[in-house]
Amino acid sequence: TEEEQSTIFQTNLPWDSADADSHTTLLGNLITSKDIDDQIIIKAFTGIWTPAKLSSMRALRPRLFLICFKDEKIKEDILSRGPWTYKDEWLSLTQYDPALSLDDHSFMIMNVWVRIYNIPPILLASEESANNTGESLGAFIGTVTKIDTRKMDLNMVDYLRVGVSLDASKPVRRCVAIGGGSSTRFCPLQYERLPTLCHCCGRVGHSLDF
Repeated sequence: TEEEQSTIFQTNLPWDSADADSHTTLLGNLITSKDIDDQIIIKAFTGIWTPAKLSSMRALRPRLFLICFKDEKIKEDILSRGPWTYKDEWLSLTQYDPALSLDDHSFMIMNVWVRIYNIPPILLASEESANNTGESLGAFIGTVTKIDTRKMDLNMVDYLRVGVSLDASKPVRRCVAIGGGSSTRFCPLQYERLPTLCHCCGRVGHSLDF
């Protein structure tokens, strides 16, 4: 109503004096359609991260957790790795911001390793060319965070491994293309430790198999 729109609570919020612990705190949202007890999730991840890294983890509401780590370096390491899963169900992590409501936090960014296959060997001939190829192809998948150019048995494996941050609200991409026209080469993608994926819509969080 007009009255509701014109009534605004004015206050000087203490933005600069926000809880110092927020710098070491993440929010975790279990992206799933299954009914999983919150205490099971807390117990599982307390075991994974161990008390040496984790200060506390508690449920704020069903499937939403406040997770405090020992220091900021540990928190950043946990945030950069992933995806973190429990029985293939994705626990999406994001930086906690006490100036935002819980619903204002975004949980759709996933950090994941992607293997890109069918790349012409000339594009992987050196570490420099592999890095350039990874940056170019990875950009079609998401935001490139790292590229693994290590060789196995002194030989480059038959895929390039690229770490990306991708928008999990969109269907997972299945391939990238090199070249054009009749010479187009399609490079299949394989995601490492991908959470539950719907084979109908291609999105994370629920499952429909054929």
